[in-house]
Amino acid sequence: MRLEKFFLSLLVSLVTFIGFLFATSNTDAQDLTLDIFVANTASQCTGKPQCFYNDDPDTPQSVALNKALIFAKNSLGGARIHILSAYNIKTNTVTIDYPVTLIGEDSGWLSTSSGNCSEPLLNITSEVTIRNLYITDGSCNSPSRDLVVVNSNLDVAIDNSTLEYGRNAITQKNNLGNLTVRFSEIKNNFGYALLSENTEVTSDLQLTANNIFSNGSQTQVICQNNNADVNHNFWGNGISATQATQGCEADNARMLGAQIVSSQTGVQATLQTINAAYPTTDFYGFSAKSDSDLQLYVVNHGIYMPFPDRSISDLTACGNYFDIFLAETNQPANLTLRFSYAGNNLCEQAIQTISLCGSGSMKTFPLMWQDLKTGTTAGWDNVGDNPKGAGGEIYPGQETRCNLQSKNIEVMVDDNGRPNLINDLTFTPFVLGFDVTAVTLLQPVEQANGSVMINWRTSSESNTNAFKVMRSSAEAGPYLQVGETVPAVGGSLDGRSYVVQDRQTVPSSTYYYLLQVIASDGTVQQSVGPVRLNTSGPTATTRPTSTLRPTSTSVPTRTPTLFRTATNSFRTSTPTQFTVTAKPPQADQITETPTLEPFQKPTNLQSTETKRPTDNPGSLLDKDGNQPEKSNYLMIVIGISIVVGIVLFYLYLTRKSR
Repeated sequence: MRLEKFFLSLLVSLVTFIGFLFATSNTDAQDLTLDIFVANTASQCTGKPQCFYNDDPDTPQSVALNKALIFAKNSLGGARIHILSAYNIKTNTVTIDYPVTLIGEDSGWLSTSSGNCSEPLLNITSEVTIRNLYITDGSCNSPSRDLVVVNSNLDVAIDNSTLEYGRNAITQKNNLGNLTVRFSEIKNNFGYALLSENTEVTSDLQLTANNIFSNGSQTQVICQNNNADVNHNFWGNGISATQATQGCEADNARMLGAQIVSSQTGVQATLQTINAAYPTTDFYGFSAKSDSDLQLYVVNHGIYMPFPDRSISDLTACGNYFDIFLAETNQPANLTLRFSYAGNNLCEQAIQTISLCGSGSMKTFPLMWQDLKTGTTAGWDNVGDNPKGAGGEIYPGQETRCNLQSKNIEVMVDDNGRPNLINDLTFTPFVLGFDVTAVTLLQPVEQANGSVMINWRTSSESNTNAFKVMRSSAEAGPYLQVGETVPAVGGSLDGRSYVVQDRQTVPSSTYYYLLQVIASDGTVQQSVGPVRLNTSGPTATTRPTSTLRPTSTSVPTRTPTLFRTATNSFRTSTPTQFTVTAKPPQADQITETPTLEPFQKPTNLQSTETKRPTDNPGSLLDKDGNQPEKSNYLMIVIGISIVVGIVLFYLYLTRKSR
């Protein structure tokens, strides 16, 4: 009897152990990730887990995206479905009725392989985010297919995507859900960029920082209620927000005045979370920090100048044009903006001159802004100077700093000057650039015959017509012109060397020389100097009357290293040849000693996904679809063998005892 109890206990223990191994194996089989992949063919799934591909029949069941949605509903919550380019759905609409995020990979192409173009591509009925996708209807044109239909009582977002060559790019049906479209490019569709049929007053429609142009008619977006915010978008050259929309809340003073730079999908715009430290990488040459956490929209226009018709004078851009504005709910006390000019050698030479950063005066530091709403600025004004528009003289500029070592310029924005947080950070274009001549050298040199040669050089001549050399025996003046006016022959990033001879000097005297830069309209653009010179003792040399001996020698230039995007080109004059003189010695330049850390070039941030190999790409997985580990198989086999052996041994003993 004892022997029977012993064997029975041992048998129960082994069975329990084997059951535990089975349970462990099933748990391992269900170790799923939130990332699902969708492709056209099985070969595209190689090396990617949870990957589905299209089958041959033109049925909903053969479409890989439908398979991925079924798998997400049965197994995962909050799944991320990665579309491997270029991916084609078939004839039938794909309905996304489960909360997922669709993410485009490898330029994110989603199109159709069917010649039947009667149905929309995507129908969204749940809480869905579409990101980094290029969506088009392929060869459909008679008719074209609607690209995305939103019919959801939950929130839907379309970010950093391109919707092109469809009928209506986005159609919003009547529902309670909010729809947000940001940082996207919607163009070349035969109907509307967005057609909203939604009359629910509690539902919000928001379009922010998009390129929306060249669609079927001048009216790009149709809205049905007062909760449709369509500000901060570009609607096409010469087209206003009110012209491009119908039934929406549109403010022409808050539209973007230039195209946003296009990306592979969407545009170069972002909503940044700002804190007390600069980010480790900047956004196409821009970064920001603040004492309080906040969210800041940053829009990169590249070489496209916002509202060029508002510019009073030519502007030499040494960085990208940006629009900067706060998210609506943010109320910071201060915000520091930083703009980079690294990568353009000619700009670097100009910015460090005594006309700009080398002057030591924040008023000349080459960071500029524009007030489109109230006209406080006169075109583009320096952020460190008081605005030059009507009434702008009552506002001081903001604290600005040139960092020559790290090659950037910072401005601290608060509510004590302009641009400020209250009036201007709801919509403000900025650019690192300048609209004056950059003088690199002003140097009077006494000659052996007692005359004085006044030399000056420029690295850039913007909005400049001529130069005048002025002289006085006292620093405070009065100043009289030496010789004749010298015409300017340089260009926006094309400097020249000049010299004027002064023969009306007296030995053992002190003189002050000033260079006046004459603007295109005849006014004094800037005055450089004065520079002091003490003449030597008397000589017997008879001094003739003052004559003008201007010369012009071309300064060798280097082909600039391209910035993220090229800077604007401006007027260049055909050089006038003057008598060449010996090259004057180099004078020290006035610069600030930089204190910030070395500058890091902008990089693009791209998300990476952990990839696990799979043995059977394309098959429809479920919770029990995976096999146990090999080690578990071995232990299970051993356990079963032991149980069988014990049972046989027990039967043998029982029979023998009889």
